Amino acid sequence: MSLQWCRLYGEMVDDAKLKLLAFEDRWHFVALLCLKTQGVLDDSKPELLDRVVGAKLGLASREADEVRRRLIEVDLISQD
Repeated sequence: MSLQWCRLYGEMVDDAKLKLLAFEDRWHFVALLCLKTQGVLDDSKPELLDRVVGAKLGLASREADEVRRRLIEVDLISQD
């Protein structure tokens, strides 16, 4: 079994977009990067993706929608 890596840079702590987010949303963004690395975002059925991501992040549907909105608002993720 090979490990999938997600490389983070030290400069992330000074990233202007990340600084606009609350601390917990910074973690949600890092968790999404991990899900992308694992293939979860690419391999899930489109109609189930929001539910899968919410479950992986331990968020209820409404909370997951709010996190998504906030990450889109600062251009860290796209609508898709």
